Amino acid sequence: MKNIFPGYYKKSEEEIKKIWELGIIVFDTNVLLNLYRYSDSTRDTILDLVSKFSKQIFLPHQAGLEYNRNRYEVIAEQEKAYKEFLEKISQIQKDLQSTNKPPFLSLKVDSDLNSVFEHVSTEVKDSIQKYCDFLKDDPIYNKISELFKNKISKSFTDEELSLIYKEGEERYKAKMPPGYEDEKTKDGNRKFGDLVLWKQVIELAKDLKKDIILITDERKSDWWWKIKDGRNMGPRQELIEEIKSQANVDFHMYSSERFLSYGQSFLKEKINQKALEEIQAMKKAEIEHINRVKYKLAESNESINLNELKIQEQIEYLKSRINSLDNQKYNLRKHIHSLIKDSDEDSELQEHIHNLNIRESELTEEKEELESKIKNLKNYLLKSRKKEHFIDIKDRIRKFLDENGNEL
Repeated sequence: MKNIFPGYYKKSEEEIKKIWELGIIVFDTNVLLNLYRYSDSTRDTILDLVSKFSKQIFLPHQAGLEYNRNRYEVIAEQEKAYKEFLEKISQIQKDLQSTNKPPFLSLKVDSDLNSVFEHVSTEVKDSIQKYCDFLKDDPIYNKISELFKNKISKSFTDEELSLIYKEGEERYKAKMPPGYEDEKTKDGNRKFGDLVLWKQVIELAKDLKKDIILITDERKSDWWWKIKDGRNMGPRQELIEEIKSQANVDFHMYSSERFLSYGQSFLKEKINQKALEEIQAMKKAEIEHINRVKYKLAESNESINLNELKIQEQIEYLKSRINSLDNQKYNLRKHIHSLIKDSDEDSELQEHIHNLNIRESELTEEKEELESKIKNLKNYLLKSRKKEHFIDIKDRIRKFLDENGNEL
């Protein structure tokens, strides 16, 4: 079972430890860019940990390219965030200093508060200046350059990239990971960035013949296998199976916080709990911000209410399940075809093929059930929209009669 469906197999602690001991560790762009968003101490902790694996680390060329494309934007973004924070605390200070409305503060408390505000403002201004200086001399860039000297994978030629883009069109239609989620937000060939990175990771695995650990702060479902209750089960099974079939290596993934906790545990170091909590808090704030944006969009659009948004998300989840089933069926069918030619006089193999065919039928049934659920949800949405439209027309007629009744 493990060899037939390696993507669904949950690695044991011993197997994971072996990958850390003998494999190579590669980094995604977002891990490098997030270094600009952490406090100095957390950033230093992560960079120090990366340096302790210096013999095993590599950077895919695509990750290096995207880091260089985006680092100035991230620096400017942090500078802006600190400036906005400074404006907020300045406004709070002004409100508290008002003498003609509550709260009325004693002179001592007012003096103490002003002292605190001055200290906070000074520190924030120092941070703003630090990010301004990063645009001229960037110590994070210098450290990353030092860590990955002679550790960046080779780039693809224009011809190789053209073939990857062409393959990407077909993969994205089939929702084959990674990268298809970027089709919603990125234009042109930029949407294939994750796929290019993935292909470079596979090439590294082929060249070095070593297992791969990818450190990424991606949360999208085109990288991670997430079950319905929200738990993360590890990399998408298709990724594990693809790199296994092409490079014959194992593959595992970690977020920055998991890299920090597992990496320090592996080295038998004390886990830096403060740094870990900071990374987790930043991720939580980012998720909350994304959710707020979603709900604001829903509230601002009269035709989409919060209930409809939830139904749409459910439909998208069911579609991703169907895409996963299609990929499973495709891989299963390929495996069956590869076995048939050797099965003429092998009764055990014939029985195994029979069982695989049964499994394919089960996947087909599961897909049909999901398609039926999607159809029902879409019908519900359609009826709901018609009902809302009818109510809206009635309200408009009532409003018109209220405003013009005396003239009719």
